Amino acid sequence: MIITRKIGTLIRGKTTPFQIYAACLLGALIGFVPSFSHAPALMLLWIFLLLVLNANLFLGGIVLILSKLVLLVAMPVVFKIGQILLEGPAQGLFKSLINAPVTAYSGLDYYVVAGGQLVALVLGFVLAFSLTRSIRGYRRKMAAVSEDSERMKKYSSKLWVKILKFLFLGKGRGKKSYEELLSVRMGNPLRIWGVAVVVVLTVLLAVGFSKLSAPLLTSLAKSNLETANGATVDLEGVDLDLGEGKLEVLGLAMADAQNLDTNLFSSQRIVADVNTTDLLRKRFSIDNLVLENASSGETRATPGKQIGPKPKTDKKIEMPDFDDLDSVLENGEEWKERLAQGKRWLEQMTSGDEEAEKAPSWKEELNSRIRALGHANVKADFLTEGSPTLWIRRVEAKGIKTPYFEGATLDLNGSDLSTHPSLAAAAPTLSLVADNQLFDARLSLAGASGTGSNEVKILLNRVPVDSFASKLKASGEPPLSGGTMDIDLSGNIGTVDNDLVAQVTFSGSTARIGGKPVSLDGVTLPLEIRGPLDRPGVKLESKALEKILVSAGKKKLLDEATKKLGLEGDDAGKAGELLNGLFKKKPKD
Repeated sequence: MIITRKIGTLIRGKTTPFQIYAACLLGALIGFVPSFSHAPALMLLWIFLLLVLNANLFLGGIVLILSKLVLLVAMPVVFKIGQILLEGPAQGLFKSLINAPVTAYSGLDYYVVAGGQLVALVLGFVLAFSLTRSIRGYRRKMAAVSEDSERMKKYSSKLWVKILKFLFLGKGRGKKSYEELLSVRMGNPLRIWGVAVVVVLTVLLAVGFSKLSAPLLTSLAKSNLETANGATVDLEGVDLDLGEGKLEVLGLAMADAQNLDTNLFSSQRIVADVNTTDLLRKRFSIDNLVLENASSGETRATPGKQIGPKPKTDKKIEMPDFDDLDSVLENGEEWKERLAQGKRWLEQMTSGDEEAEKAPSWKEELNSRIRALGHANVKADFLTEGSPTLWIRRVEAKGIKTPYFEGATLDLNGSDLSTHPSLAAAAPTLSLVADNQLFDARLSLAGASGTGSNEVKILLNRVPVDSFASKLKASGEPPLSGGTMDIDLSGNIGTVDNDLVAQVTFSGSTARIGGKPVSLDGVTLPLEIRGPLDRPGVKLESKALEKILVSAGKKKLLDEATKKLGLEGDDAGKAGELLNGLFKKKPKD
């Protein structure tokens, strides 16, 4: 049947006001859910009702498509409405639904889902009211005109009227008269075959969950991982055995969002011991997570694709004494992109929680999450109570292969990683250690759990200086050459601000200061790193450099260098210009 006749049945057919209202409301409610993974319980509920209630399915499909288009265009407005609901007087109601069994899967903790359902009710009601009123008005007019009247016969004999009747009504005009159609308002509210379909689907879901869970979990896991990663995630399958409490993930490969030809991380098999007690409350508690045959940096067989909006960096905080990465490193832009991705992960691990004195306003924090994740994927995490929605008590991966440390493998260990650290038993910790002792990184997110500050400590040993110097932004010869350096980075880290110090100790290296070579063998230089994680500033303390050179017996050379740079006396403030001598070679006069 051609689509025009579907439209004709709304006007001339047996469609009742109840069918129109049910179709418009349910079509809009389904259309304003961003995806099944956002709100699986809501999607199933509305789809089942659309099948069970005697709604006009054609009209419901049209409204669904229209609602999807409206959601895409008006996403910021829908988000704002959701913000009013989740942060306003109705917050208590939504908090109860978000933390209750079954309704926890309704996705109402997403701002866009909560706001979208309210918009859907309004839009669906307005469309249904307008259609019902228009159709009833048409039927009243047609009922007033007798089909046997001269006027009706005259119009019916016209060619264009016959064509319209064929397109919209077909050969017949329906068995009921307009008077009979006007008298029916409700009709049969249930669709018998729809009830049968829902019953069969419910039985299949209940009896065959073990078979149906694998593709469902795979789809949900893939969708959420791609949102977090910002690039393609390949996943062979996910299997959950509720009886044994075992979760198995096969063939995981996460494309690098900054280099889509390689994998940021991959693992042939991941096994987890799952606590099934809180699954109905959408709480995934994993006692032990083991990653087998893991690797990082491997070339992909098929290049990945960018997923979602590319994260934007926050506005730069002006720090006059600090140099931006772009002014220090040739690949500064690449580093900023990497750090922006790291910031997004840190926001997800900490739910944006920071120490009170460092935290931005809630408006700034919300805007930061929107930039990183997009409107559709931002949650009101503060409404979650009791325990984290995802809690990994222990994770380990031995022998991770990576081209970044040739001939070495990495061991990963973590504890109490969760979506809501403040609800977990202890502060989240993560460590990554190379078996050749050249790399050791440890992260503690005590600030997120409210028990301290977020601290990071990274040790990089025997880093080739020439390789590092080739990346420095300098004209002419590299400012550093030869030997190796050990880097000891430590301090407080956060998405809003960082307070880090890197102690760089050189071995057999040479620097050029004031055009003259200076031995840095055994010299340790302190570097300060401050600012947002995705736009940090770097500073070399001028007094520290002066003390180092003096203690190394380089007083004469220091005097010549300061004279060449036009400094007078012991002006400690201007001595900071020596940073340009270390990282940038001065142009020749």
